[in-house]
Amino acid sequence: MSLLVIEDIHKSFGGNKVLRGVSFSVEKGEILGIVGPNGSGKTTLINILSGVIKPDGGVVVFKGKDITGWRAYRRAKLGIGRTYQITRLFTNLTAFENVMIPLHYGAGEKTSVRRIEEILETVGLSHKIHSYASDLSLAQRKRLELARALALRPELLLLDEVFAGLNPVAVQEIVSLIGKLREELGITVVIVEHVLKALSQLADRVLVLAEGKVIFSGKYEDMVRDKEVIKAYLGERYGETA
Repeated sequence: MSLLVIEDIHKSFGGNKVLRGVSFSVEKGEILGIVGPNGSGKTTLINILSGVIKPDGGVVVFKGKDITGWRAYRRAKLGIGRTYQITRLFTNLTAFENVMIPLHYGAGEKTSVRRIEEILETVGLSHKIHSYASDLSLAQRKRLELARALALRPELLLLDEVFAGLNPVAVQEIVSLIGKLREELGITVVIVEHVLKALSQLADRVLVLAEGKVIFSGKYEDMVRDKEVIKAYLGERYGETA
C-alpha cells in the first residue's frame, strides 16, 4: 500500500482553475520531486496535502486513511510535516524555543532538553541552540524550519522550495541533510523545487505540473528529455543540451 495517494484533486480560486484532476501516489521511503512553471499549482498542491486549504474535489489518502477533510493539526499528529518557502519562525525566540513549541504543543511531548538538542544536532544547528532565529543566516533558518517539522516525528515531510535563495554550497549541505533524514529516520519526502540540480541528486521520481495538470511522472533523466516538459517548463534551449 502506498503511503500517500492523491486522486483527482481539483482546486479553483474564483474563476482560476489551479489544479485540474491531479492524481499520483508516493511510496514509503521515496523522495518525490514536484516541478513546473510558476502558476502551475505546486504550492497549492502542498497546501492541500498539509491541510492548509481544502480541495474542491478529489481524495487525499495517507496510510490508508481518507484525510481529505482533515485540518492541518490532525494531519501533523498523523505524521505529515511541512516547511514553507518563506520560513515561518518565531524570530524573537531562540532556536531551542522554536523547536520546543511544536514539540510540546504539536506533538504533545513533555519538554525534553535532550530531545530538542538531538533535533538541532540532526539539522546541524547544535552550535546555534541559544541563538535567536532573527540572528540566523537564511540557510540556518531553513535548517531550523526543518527542525521544527522534525519535532512532530513526521513519516511524510513536505518541502516547499527549501533551496530557494541559497548559494551552491548551502544547497549541497541541505541535499545531504535531506538524504540523511531519509536514510537514518526513514522519512518519505515530497519536495517542490526549482533548483533542478538538487533534485537530480535527490529525487527517486519527478512529477511535472503544468496548467494544473500532471504532464510527466518518471525518472529525472527522462524528464529533462521529455518534449512536453521541455515545451511547458524547461524551454527549447534546455532540450537541445540535455
